[in-house]
Amino acid sequence: MNSNIYCGQNAMEDVVNALDFCSFKVTDSNIAKLYPELTAGAYVIPAGEKSKSPEMLFNILAKMQESNVKRGDRIASIGGGVVSDITGLAASLYMRGVEWTNIPTSLMAMVDAGIGGKTAIDFCGIKNLVGTYHKPVQIVINTDFLSTLPEREWVCGAGELIKTCLLSEDAYRELYDKLGGFRAKKPDYVYALISRCVEIKNAVVVADPKEQNLRKILNVGHTVGHALESADNYKLSHGEYVLKGMMTEAAMCKDIIEPKFYRQLLEMTRCFTSAPRTTANVVLEKATHDKKNVGSTITLMVPASYANVMEVRMETKDFIERYNQAIKELR
Repeated sequence: MNSNIYCGQNAMEDVVNALDFCSFKVTDSNIAKLYPELTAGAYVIPAGEKSKSPEMLFNILAKMQESNVKRGDRIASIGGGVVSDITGLAASLYMRGVEWTNIPTSLMAMVDAGIGGKTAIDFCGIKNLVGTYHKPVQIVINTDFLSTLPEREWVCGAGELIKTCLLSEDAYRELYDKLGGFRAKKPDYVYALISRCVEIKNAVVVADPKEQNLRKILNVGHTVGHALESADNYKLSHGEYVLKGMMTEAAMCKDIIEPKFYRQLLEMTRCFTSAPRTTANVVLEKATHDKKNVGSTITLMVPASYANVMEVRMETKDFIERYNQAIKELR
């Protein structure tokens, strides 16, 4: 594992030590209430996706200037994916870039959003349209934070955790064997799967830091998932939309997926969510703005089996036909 990433249980002391090097902290309203001592003096943004806005970004930058943050200083993110996305973006822009430490507190952030340095805000109704690559200098994962995680955020993290475990045969088999223990929130099962995901995600990021090739495999379920999320105005958690995206995209491309793997993938995703109800035309309109698209086609990253993700490009007519058929089958 990358030396700048630490993952442990009972690791609050490591979190506190990491924050001692930071002159400015950002958190959200939920974490501030749950951990008042840890977040004392932090700039607090409202919890939720709507905080990933241009207005909130410039509020953070203004507060950094007001707090006299210097180019040589380090700032910190304490929270889930929303907090790390916008804090990392602010760190990349302020004085053309300052260092930042990430303290992920949600399952989704621990297995995905907190690793890799992709930062972003939502813009013009499109999720993550404006962003940069700016890796944190340190990531400290303390799985004890998960003891206060709401059920909705467990589902959110489950989406990214399942997606990541699909990328490795060993991780996939471990996930399938331990899914019951994970759903029951048994700490050792949760820690083992998080550690596995951190290793996988970090290896992919190191090999392809700016998503030019290999890193695209991390977008399984995200084309339809992001489209559903934007169309739904973020009513559910990001990870639940990823789950819906995974099951829908798999059903759309079942002709290229190994049958046993397809059945197991639907079994796992259905443990946490149900098929989407958004119409094909609405999903298509949002999906046409996806960053992975090439020309007039829609790009899906589809797991044909474990550790075998394929890039599939569809013309709009084919996309609509396959989406409608998939929804019919999934229901």
